[in-house]
This record gives sequence, structure tokens and C-alpha cells, in this order.
Amino acid sequence: MATQRLAGAPARPAREPAGRTKVAPVAVRRKRAKPRGERDRQTRARIIRAAAEIYREYGYERAGMSAIARRLGMTAPALYWYFQSKEAILLAFLEHTIADLIGFVRARMRSAEPKQRLWDFMHAYVLWQLQQQELSAAYERIFALGHLRNSLPDRQRQRVTSLEREFYGMCRELIAKVQGRRNTAVSVAPVAFAMIGMVEHLISWVRSSGALSAQQIAQRYADLAVAMALAGPEAARGERTDIYEEGV
Repeated sequence: MATQRLAGAPARPAREPAGRTKVAPVAVRRKRAKPRGERDRQTRARIIRAAAEIYREYGYERAGMSAIARRLGMTAPALYWYFQSKEAILLAFLEHTIADLIGFVRARMRSAEPKQRLWDFMHAYVLWQLQQQELSAAYERIFALGHLRNSLPDRQRQRVTSLEREFYGMCRELIAKVQGRRNTAVSVAPVAFAMIGMVEHLISWVRSSGALSAQQIAQRYADLAVAMALAGPEAARGERTDIYEEGV
């Protein structure tokens, strides 16, 4: 016989039918799920990384929508939800790579002293180049094929060029301050191009099993950058006036 419930006692919760899985309320499930915008951002970042891997391994021509989708375990139609074409992925990759480099370098330039600031710039630039090789190597391969970037629509190409100029401008400004000149000085540009160029080709010879660590390489390049800025073309010309005068 069922026992009568005492007056004032709380009612027992109804039992779940056997075999039925408890499901969290909708409001709770919504709190647990990541916001759609955040999930989309993370998925786009994964797509860009997958594209970079294919750029580096096989080149841009082999980085079709189906190939990128297979690399991610996605279907091609699902990939089109995030990017409309392989050209759109290329643009996103170029913008992401340069913006990532600029952000990484800026975050490590903490000193206000010109020489130290240039040292920090070069040190961070080298570290990024070596630590983000999946991006830097892919970017180098795309950059070597200039027609790919030039094939982008004007507005999109200008966005990439603007970011590249921002980074080059950072380097040029730092050199000018070390030399005590305006950044428009003729002597500043060659040094800036030389500094950036010597870092761009690091990944062609550096090996993880080499004698120098990434930190050691970064420190040596940073020292060299400051020495280059302090010397400048005039210093070399002053030491080798005979060569310049003879026009060799």
C-alpha cells in the first residue's frame, strides 16, 4: 500500500522513464556552446592554416577548395560557407600572415630607446619567421610567384600592399631614428630592404637540428641590424673611398 505524503512535505520529483537520456534545458545548452561568431572565426583560422600547408607543400595551384576541405575533414560545400573561392582564401591568408607578423613584432617592441627598439624589432621578426614557418614558408612561396598576388582584384591587392608597406615603414622609421635622420632619407631605404631581405630567406637554410637555437639566431640578427643602421652607407664609403672614386 502506498505511503501517504505528510502534510507540508515537498513533492517527490517525477521519475524519468527508463532508458530516456536526460537532456539539459535549452538555455543551459546555449550557454555551453561557443558563440557563433567565435566558432566561425576559429574555423576560418583553421581553413587558412590548412591552405598554408598546401601552399607550402604543393603550391597554390593544388590548393583547390576540395583539397583544402579534405585536409580539414570537411565537405567542399561546407567550406563555401566560409569562403566563396580559393582566391578569397588566398587573400585571407596573405592578410592574416602579415597582420600576425605585425602584431607579434609590435607586442615585443617595449623600449623607447632607438637602438634597443630596432634590436627588439629584428629579434621579434626573426623569431616569428622561425616559429611560424607554416605561415612564413607559404607566404614566401606565394610572394615568389608575384603573378598570383597581382591577379587579385585591385581593391584586395591594395589591402595586402598596405599591410606590407606598414611593416616596411616600421623598419624604415626605426633605422631613421637610430641614424638621427628623417625616414625619407635616401640612405635609410637600402638598409631597410637589406634587413628585411636577410630575414625573409632565413627558413631556406636554418635547420631545427642546427648548432644555433632560434633565440641565438634572433639575437645575432638583431645585433647585426643595429650595426647596419649605425654604420650606414656613408661609413662604408668613407672606409673605401678609393673603390668609389675608381667607379669599380
